[in-house]
Amino acid sequence: MDVDDILRSLGKYGRFQVWQFIYHQLCQPSIAYPVLIYVFIGHIYDFRCKIPTEHISNNYNPGEIDNATIIQQQCDVIIKINQSGKVLEEKVPCPNGYEFSGPETTASEWGLVCGSESLGSLTTTVAVFGQMVGAGLFTALADKYGRLLICYTNFIAMSACYVIAAVVPWFSVFTILRFFTGVFSQGIGLTMVTLSLEIFPAESRGLVNFLGSITWALALSSTALIAYLLREFSWRYTMLASGLVGIHSLATRWILQESPRWLIANRKYEEAREWIKRAAKWNKKDASNILADLELIIARNEMKVIASSHPDGSTLNKTTGVNSADDATERKEESEKLVCNNDDSNHEQIEKGLESMDKEENLTILDIFRHRQLLIASLLMWIIWFVNGLAYYGIFLTSGTMSGNMYLNFFLNGIVEIPSVFLFMFTIDRYGRKATCVMFHVIAGLCLCASALLMYLSDTPVANGFVQALTFAGKFGISGSYLTIFLYTPEIYPTNLRVIGTGLASLASRIAGMISPYAGMFGTYIPWGPGVVFGSLAVLVNILFLWLPETTGKELPNTLDDLNKFFETKDKKK
Repeated sequence: MDVDDILRSLGKYGRFQVWQFIYHQLCQPSIAYPVLIYVFIGHIYDFRCKIPTEHISNNYNPGEIDNATIIQQQCDVIIKINQSGKVLEEKVPCPNGYEFSGPETTASEWGLVCGSESLGSLTTTVAVFGQMVGAGLFTALADKYGRLLICYTNFIAMSACYVIAAVVPWFSVFTILRFFTGVFSQGIGLTMVTLSLEIFPAESRGLVNFLGSITWALALSSTALIAYLLREFSWRYTMLASGLVGIHSLATRWILQESPRWLIANRKYEEAREWIKRAAKWNKKDASNILADLELIIARNEMKVIASSHPDGSTLNKTTGVNSADDATERKEESEKLVCNNDDSNHEQIEKGLESMDKEENLTILDIFRHRQLLIASLLMWIIWFVNGLAYYGIFLTSGTMSGNMYLNFFLNGIVEIPSVFLFMFTIDRYGRKATCVMFHVIAGLCLCASALLMYLSDTPVANGFVQALTFAGKFGISGSYLTIFLYTPEIYPTNLRVIGTGLASLASRIAGMISPYAGMFGTYIPWGPGVVFGSLAVLVNILFLWLPETTGKELPNTLDDLNKFFETKDKKK
């Protein structure tokens, strides 16, 4: 008997859980906006230097200016004066600022062009860095204080950051708010994903991931919709609208429910009973039998506490750090009373649970670096995650530099993730994790390289159309590979290193995300450059899978010995 059995008794897809899941998905757009919204609010429309009138009046007399030719370029002004057949030319920077076409963006408001263009990309890098901080901070807090508290506090804080960023007149404050938007978006994003998985039994999680991936693609695409509807207005309206999309965050505290798994794991049994009663009422189930199952789980959990007691019968109090023999005795008596009320089969289930607990090792992050096989696997996965993150965010952030309509380009870059989800579901178990990931990487690499080559060779409307199609195909491939490594990475780590191992891999992706904003600048000067970089890396990274084990159809490793068997099996097949 475990929590999955309780969830099955309530109905695998009970109305209570389904409505909770639907609300989780309604929160996705707000989580998707922080990094990628800068494609629109920071877009650089055509611009040129303003005429430096003060410089001209101070350095030239009226007669010279009458015969002068003034050429306004993007980052400077050229002044040509013809004196007695001799042409004098001076190149002047832009002391008076710039003239922009199109609506106001952060680039036009704060002059983030020419020598200051990198500052615009820096705000996106800062937002991604904020996501790294949020991923490390709030996942730990969610395990300690619960999913619900972290979800609604982060959601409110993130929405507030959006709204404030829409009105501040200072670039420095705007950048700081971008950082905190990234922090809070990861706090709610990672916690919400965990919460979605924890309200369904194991056999339903594939469908949950499938639907969540589709919702994420739609959420990304909605960024383009908001920006398009407000395209004639200042960037501040787009930023404000992005914040107001999450206005329902003010009611999240009362809409969302805590994870039943977290409640039981943290011995908040009374709250777990209330959760079951509420779910049973929504799902029209009899709560009495389900509550009886809960008491069995409580008994098992209490026996685990007793099993971890000191030899003298005392238990280490996690809150105060002192031994409490009286508490241990009291828990033991309560556990024995609960267990005695169940039949022999339940005793066997409890014993099996304790045996499986004994198999798990006490491992720390340092063990990743102590064990050769684990370190090799980790290094390879970090490189793969880095390449995926660089290409994934880089393709999105270069949408504004692609030919054609930038809103449509961005929208299609998001929508193209949906068919990759279907292909992923079709191939992942039939052909294995490694083969699926290699397939997606090959698609991404070849298509992106082909688009770059075509862009270099031709600049006709027909060629540009093929370039866009190939870029979208490349995005399709990199999205599918991302889905695969999200599933594959946790499967190569032992139980007590699974979360931290996946977290470190995700960190590599975030580092790539911090670099990817500069792909847009790179594409401004060398349009075909980003495609060559992303495509080449996507193809070359496939070589790394030669040293990684296949995990399809295999039980997740509990210990380092189990992991070593994965590698031994791989070596024997060679």
